[in-house]
Parts: sequence; structure tokens; C-alpha cells
Amino acid sequence: MYRSLLFIACCLMLLISCEHEIDFDYPTSETMVVFDGRVTNEGVFVRISETRPMSDSTKHHVISDAQVWIGSDDGNEEQLYYDAHEQRYLSPTGLIGIPGHTYTMRANIGGRQFEASATMSLPTPVDTVYFRSLDVLKQRIYFLCIKGRNAYPDDRNYLLLQLWRGDELYRWNPHSGRSSVDGIYEYDIVCTSEKEIEEGVDDEGKVPLMDGDVVNLEVMSIDRKCWEYFQSLSYGQSMMTNPITNIQGGAQGVFMAASVTRPDTLVFHRVEPTDE
Repeated sequence: MYRSLLFIACCLMLLISCEHEIDFDYPTSETMVVFDGRVTNEGVFVRISETRPMSDSTKHHVISDAQVWIGSDDGNEEQLYYDAHEQRYLSPTGLIGIPGHTYTMRANIGGRQFEASATMSLPTPVDTVYFRSLDVLKQRIYFLCIKGRNAYPDDRNYLLLQLWRGDELYRWNPHSGRSSVDGIYEYDIVCTSEKEIEEGVDDEGKVPLMDGDVVNLEVMSIDRKCWEYFQSLSYGQSMMTNPITNIQGGAQGVFMAASVTRPDTLVFHRVEPTDE
């Protein structure tokens, strides 16, 4: 059966959205501090950079001389150290996030104080991951389908889905659990189209997902404030507006506490359209 016109329109919109790296290149004429901080079940890191004015053709640069602390609601706090090779701040003790705890990041940059907090959710089980395709307005579009169970069946669950091709962040999408039924969720990530595959490298030098490409999926269970950031970031990339940040002190970016689930590695191959 054919999808509704609304679904078709959404597919085409998704095909051109949420497809760029999260490069935190904000549309502003002022220099701004930008945070990418994460506490997960895999570890801790904080990356701090500084934007350039739009008239400056150089990219933003990493800030390496900040003082950064990570604290937890259990009363523990530690200062992170800067790793020049990874260009980010890391935990000296190998701190691992624990679901249910709230974590706070504090930073001092040249006397300026910044702070943010986030609560770590339970991990989200993933039952099935597979590729499928649909013919939409005479164009074949390929999706990655993810099915699983919500960590909180009776509440709205907030997720960030990230699809990696090697070390390249190929696609990402935030979800808020609106489509869950009886605690079961099913989400799609628009990956590519037959037209993109045939055309190859686009005008920006980006290569579409091709037959035989190896990809890995990250399912990150996040809190509402972090979801609002990524949701507004996906809209802001097309409308040239800054996203809703949870960083206090006049900076941009996000500090998140997330449980990460990693399904098995996948290999992309073209598939025939489904009847859905």
C-alpha cells in the first residue's frame, strides 16, 4: 500500500536534512565558545572550540587551556585533563556514567564560567536493524530501519541515532518516542537515494552510501534537554539559526549524559522496494 502524501513529503525533507556532520559551525558574527561534552557508559570527554566570524574563512579552533570539571549527584567531582592528540578533555580516572545519575560539567575559560547538567537514562534495547527501500515520487530511497523496546515503556523516550561509515558521521536523527506503541519503537534513518548513488560525489565532495559500505549504528538514550538541542540543531542547519543549548554562561553546544547501545555492524546493499 502507498504511504500518505504527508509521509512522502516528510521522506523528501529528511533526505536533505540531518545529513551533515555535527560540526557546530554556528551562524553568528560573534566569536563564541562551543562545547561538545559527553558522559556515557563508555567514558567521558569534553571538546571545547571557538567559532570564527562568518567573514573569516578559517575554521573554528580548539581551546586547550580551559579548566574543566565533571561532577555527579553522588557528590564526587574530578578535573579533566587535556589530551593534545585527541584534542579534547578526558577523565584521569576513566570515569564511566551510571544511568539514573545527574552529571554536571563546569568550565573556566580565561575567567569566564560555564556550566551544564544532564541526567543519564537507561540504555535502549535494539532488537532488529535492517535496510529497506521505498519508491517515492518515482525516486527510490533507502532507509535504515531500527526496531526495539523503550527503556521507559510508560514515558516518552528521547534518542539520538547516529550512523557511522568508518570514522565519518554519515547521518544522525533525534527522536522523541512519539511513534512508540506498547513500549515498542520503530524508526527510520534516510540513508541515500538511487539518484545520489548514480551521481556519486556531490558538489560538496560528499560521497553517498554505496554498495558494500560498512556502517555502524549508535543508539544514544538522552534526556529531554539534550533532545531539544539536537532537534533544534537539525532545524537550525537549514534555517541558519542557533540551536537550543543547555550550556549556561553564554556558550553554544551541548553537554549530554547518554547510555549508548551499539547493534552489530551492517553492510549496505541495495534492496528492492517494500510494499509498505
